[in-house]
Amino acid sequence: MSEPKLKFVFDFEKLKQTFGELCPDFKEEPDYERATVSRRFAQEVIFTYSKEAAAAKSKKKDVSWSMRLDVENESGTTIRSEVKIQTHWVREPPQNQPFVMRGLLLLSFKQASLLAVEKYCQLVPHQVKRGELVLTPLAGAVFSKFEMPQLAKALGEPLDEVVVAVISSCQTDGYYLEHSRCHIALVALIKTVSDLKMRASIVKKTIKMYKLHGKDFDMDKFKVWSTFLRKSAPAKRRCDSDGDDYDKLVEQVLAFNINSKEESRKQKVSMKCAANFQVQKSGTEKI
Repeated sequence: MSEPKLKFVFDFEKLKQTFGELCPDFKEEPDYERATVSRRFAQEVIFTYSKEAAAAKSKKKDVSWSMRLDVENESGTTIRSEVKIQTHWVREPPQNQPFVMRGLLLLSFKQASLLAVEKYCQLVPHQVKRGELVLTPLAGAVFSKFEMPQLAKALGEPLDEVVVAVISSCQTDGYYLEHSRCHIALVALIKTVSDLKMRASIVKKTIKMYKLHGKDFDMDKFKVWSTFLRKSAPAKRRCDSDGDDYDKLVEQVLAFNINSKEESRKQKVSMKCAANFQVQKSGTEKI
C-alpha cells in the first residue's frame, strides 16, 4: 500500500530567497531616483498585470505574462533570467514550491503579487519623504491616500509604517507579508465583501491564517481602526449602512473568538493525560 501524498505547504520566505537569486536588488531599494529591476517587476505586476488578471477573471479564463529580469551581480556579471506568471482562475495551480530551471521561474499570479507588494513596500519611505503616496489598487479600494496622514496621527504611528501596514494587509493572503496586521485585514472586509455569510467564512479563515503566521487578532485595535474609518469616510460615501456593516462585522469577529475559546476550553477538559493529544491537520492554500 502506497504512502499518502504529502500536502503542499507554500513557503513565502523560501520564495523570496529564490527570487532574490534571480534579482539580487529585490532585498532593498536604496535610491528612489534610480529604479531597480525588481521595482520594475513590482510596479508591472501591481499596476498593469492586476488589471489584466481581473479582466480575465471576469471572463472566466486564464492569462499569462513573461518578463525579462536582466541584472548585474556584485562582480558586475550580467544575470539573464525570466519570470513567467500565470493566473489560475480556471486551471489548478501547481502544488509545489516555485524553483528556477534554466533561468526561468514560474509563478502563480498570487505568488508574484506577494513578491511585488513585498518590494513595493520598500518604496513607501521614499514616497513619504517626497510627499507622494501611491497605494496599491487593492489598498486604494479600501482606503483613501488622503486619509493616511490623519490615520497615522490618530494612531500615533509614523506615516510610512501605517501605509506599509495598509498595503500589506489589503493584499490577498497578506498574512504572508511581514508588515500586515490582522485587524486591518478584517476592517478591509467591510469595503470588499458585502455578503454576510461569505464574510463570516472569510473572517474565520483570516483570523486563523494570521494566527498561524504569528499575528494574533487585536479587538481593541480593530475597533480603533473601524471607528476612525467610519468617521473619516467622505460624506458622499458615508451612510447608515456603513455603521451597520461595522457592527455586524464586530459581531462576527466576537462570535468567532467566543467559539474558538470555547472549543479550546473543551479540548483542555477532555485531555486525560499527556499522551492524549490531537494533531491538527494543516490546511492547504492555493497560491
